[in-house]
Amino acid sequence: MKRIGLLISVVSSVFILASCGDNKEQSLSSSEIPSSERVKDSSVLRSSNTVEATQESSEKTTLNSSSKLNDANEVDTKNLSTEQVKKWIAAIWIKRKNIDPFNDPKFEIVLENREDNLLYATVESTTQQIDTLDSFRISSEGFLEEAGYYQSMPDKEWIVVSKKYLDASMVNDEAQTIPSTEENTPSDHERAEAIRNLMEQNQGLDADVLASIPDNEILDATVSNVTNSQVAKTAENLIKLYPELKR
Repeated sequence: MKRIGLLISVVSSVFILASCGDNKEQSLSSSEIPSSERVKDSSVLRSSNTVEATQESSEKTTLNSSSKLNDANEVDTKNLSTEQVKKWIAAIWIKRKNIDPFNDPKFEIVLENREDNLLYATVESTTQQIDTLDSFRISSEGFLEEAGYYQSMPDKEWIVVSKKYLDASMVNDEAQTIPSTEENTPSDHERAEAIRNLMEQNQGLDADVLASIPDNEILDATVSNVTNSQVAKTAENLIKLYPELKR
């Protein structure tokens, strides 16, 4: 009897141990995920989040760029602020000369409303006693125009250089960048020659007599070369000194 009881006890112990082992394996399989799998899942999640964030950032950048472009195109060029006008003129100079007259302290952009109800602007030097460096106006159509005199085309009073705000696509680059005001300013002889051509073509003055007048006298007699009335005044000044200018 004792041997039978002992045998039963041993068998029972074996079953109990086996049952405990099964429960432990089930617990491990249901509650513990291999660390490599968890890391892999986490990496995938982080990668997905990064892609979404990059796409969102790219979309925002595209929208911002598009918004700025639309804002520039939608600006009413007939109703600009003083700063907007100066920035528009600066855009032309930056494209042509690589000089920013709006932010460069060596230059000043001066605005003036005239009797024709158009807004005029001149680019002046703040460091030298020299004549106006450039002249612009905003036409009745809202276009930015530049005086032909400053494009070496004195026969054309005004030339459209931009039809949209800050758009300099109509402007050609100069052959070389001019780094300083002195190099950028025409010589007295060049200015006098331009005035001679203007007086000959627009006012019908004698070319030979004009050529015989010293440069300094041509420049001293010059009022300006922006409007027809000012060109006529320059011719009048020269004729007073040299009556033979009239053909």
